[in-house]
Amino acid sequence: MRGPSLAKIEKLGWAIRRNETGRKLEPEEWAEEIADADAVMTTWSSPRLDEVVLGKNRNLKIVAHVGGSVAPYIGGEVYRRGIRVTSSNKAMARTVAESTLMLILMGMRRIHLRGSFGTRSKPMEWGKDKSIRVPQDCRIGIWGYGDISAWLVKLLRPFEPREILVNSGHLSEEAARREGMRKVEFDDLFAESHVVVCLAGMTVANTGRVGEEQLASIPDDGVLVNVGRAPLIQPDALMDELRRRRITGVFDVFEEEPLPEEDPLYSLDNVILTPHCAGSGRDASYMAEMLEEIERCLEGKQLKYEIPRERARTMTDLGTVREAQKKGRNS
Repeated sequence: MRGPSLAKIEKLGWAIRRNETGRKLEPEEWAEEIADADAVMTTWSSPRLDEVVLGKNRNLKIVAHVGGSVAPYIGGEVYRRGIRVTSSNKAMARTVAESTLMLILMGMRRIHLRGSFGTRSKPMEWGKDKSIRVPQDCRIGIWGYGDISAWLVKLLRPFEPREILVNSGHLSEEAARREGMRKVEFDDLFAESHVVVCLAGMTVANTGRVGEEQLASIPDDGVLVNVGRAPLIQPDALMDELRRRRITGVFDVFEEEPLPEEDPLYSLDNVILTPHCAGSGRDASYMAEMLEEIERCLEGKQLKYEIPRERARTMTDLGTVREAQKKGRNS
């Protein structure tokens, strides 16, 4: 609640309540807190809006998520009641796509070896580097096609990549062609791409889908970028492949965050690491965007960022993935 958001709140003149207890509220306490609310705004670490949390409310018209995926926060009860759901996912997607473009270019230009970043850097490697590539010579493969990928493709076009490949379960070949891409099978994406970008939704079905076979098929001197979620890639297979120094790994997401100082990724010179900050930069505007969505809803206008139920089901839900992993280990 800063900058544009505070200005929007003042302009609207709405009564806005939030948890100011300094502790985590129980679901029953949230039910009391939102009993008469017309709109609810959620964000990271908000409670899941299930039958308990919604139990005392009969007025709720819209849930506006100040973040990306709504999957961890929106229970089926929300959609059963006909409550509208919206999210700042598209606004955040542009920010993540811009960061992803930067990371792709850094990986292709091997900036981890060829650049210096103050006191944290090792000495730069000088001399000719024949492994440096430009987009025009590369096939860039994207796993998953959502809001981030759509923005990334727009940003990539001026760089005129040799070809953009995509693997997505809900994108048709015709739709891919319209966007200037070629749809390929999952395994082919890795084998044919000089740069692979993991942007698939973090669902149970996608957990660990990238394994030894896919990693080994990436061409020599290829670049693997993960700005989706770490569990998309099998961690042991990833470390084994990175230790061969055959490809460059570029990661904004990790199995454990913050990344522990003793993590073996820090020992590799063929990785570029950023601290899960790909979505940072427009943070102050996300809540303002959602306040405007609430205003549209209450005035009976069309929403700009509405999330249908089917879309919500395919969005990242890391909590459910972790529970499934835990059950798998214990079984």
